[in-house]
Amino acid sequence: MPEKISEDLFNNLVETIADSVSKQKSVSFFEEEKSNSVVSGFNRLFGRQRPVHHILGGGKSADVLLWRNKKISASFLASATLIWVLFEWLNYHFLTLLSFALVLGMVAQFVWSNASGLLNRSSSQVPRLVLPDELFVSIGRSVGAEVNRGLQYLQDVSCQGNLKQFLVVLLRPIHYQFCMRGMMSK
Repeated sequence: MPEKISEDLFNNLVETIADSVSKQKSVSFFEEEKSNSVVSGFNRLFGRQRPVHHILGGGKSADVLLWRNKKISASFLASATLIWVLFEWLNYHFLTLLSFALVLGMVAQFVWSNASGLLNRSSSQVPRLVLPDELFVSIGRSVGAEVNRGLQYLQDVSCQGNLKQFLVVLLRPIHYQFCMRGMMSK
């Protein structure tokens, strides 16, 4: 009798397992584990909870950094490389490049306006660039405030009677010129 009960229990257990396995989709154990690990690894790469796009702030800047828009990303990389080559390899300065750009703009505008008369076309009306007066007023106030602060510092140094600080302020420009002459002669 105990053999009959254990055999019935075993058969019942096997039938229950067979029924539950047939109800599930037919995927092997290893494929299911691999697909879950890939998904979880993709969502939690390096232990992060949010996608990289959201971490980078989303929007256009994240798209450029993640190369989602390849044309914009490539143009950004090319322009950064060009700027690096101009400044590092060719030893240009910003003011030099700005001057070249302005001169090229003037030449292009001059040629365009004179060539339009030769080709019997109307000259194009280029809009005038007018900077607001408030911009220059605010720049003037800022520069004036800095100059006044510098003059106040120099007056404080000369009137306080501290000989050490006075000599440091007095000899600093002379030391700077001496160092610059040494660099120029090399």
